[in-house]
Amino acid sequence: MTHIWNGQIPEGSFYVDREGTFIESPPFMFLQAASILSFEKLIAFGDELCGLYSFDENEERGFRKRKEPLTTIARLEQYLQMASGRPGSKNARRALQHLVELSASPMETYDEMTMALPYMYGGYCMNKPTMNQEVTLSSRASRIAHRKKCFLDLGYLENSLDIEHHGKHDHSSNEEKESDRERVAGLREMGIEVIELTWKEVADLQAYEFIIERIAKILGKRIDKSKLGPTPERLRLRNELAAWNSSAGKIR
Repeated sequence: MTHIWNGQIPEGSFYVDREGTFIESPPFMFLQAASILSFEKLIAFGDELCGLYSFDENEERGFRKRKEPLTTIARLEQYLQMASGRPGSKNARRALQHLVELSASPMETYDEMTMALPYMYGGYCMNKPTMNQEVTLSSRASRIAHRKKCFLDLGYLENSLDIEHHGKHDHSSNEEKESDRERVAGLREMGIEVIELTWKEVADLQAYEFIIERIAKILGKRIDKSKLGPTPERLRLRNELAAWNSSAGKIR
């Protein structure tokens, strides 16, 4: 797909490698994607850019882990200020307020978006979680978990809550399952309630909403009952995210 850019390109749109090749920067990719992607897919793309994973069709799970995010919300915001008035900038700024950093998988992004986006976008209007927040364990919790620190998938540490997502291909071996049980036991020893999600539960809207109501109760969040169920906004969000993940995040 070819696009013609009219006018001056904002500073920070390209990197130059050692061979002198110009490479698009993540903020510039986000700006261009804002003219192509649906609003829901744009947020998912932004979460990937600010996250700890990249889609990779060669991997069994469909993605690979990254040590560091490609960009941050602050860098995107700074770039979009310079790109004000450019094609896609309005959509990009609108999506920016819904991004999170340090999501470690497409399904963590799926969970966070479906929980935290406003009702008008198909979410349940929860507070944004902190993704993959590090928790230092007490000596007793460390002995139980066999590690000194843990990371919360979707953490609400101020509410002593962690939401864990077990994907289709996660924890396949007995060793991995045992390690995960130890980690969860360690967090619970710290007084952190752990809610474990499976793909089957997330895919079943009624089952998922039972869990959503449980999360809301812990967070002290009131759910608008009239906004539950297969609303047009919710079906659109779930369909768009499913399409984004099944396409391995391809922008087209």
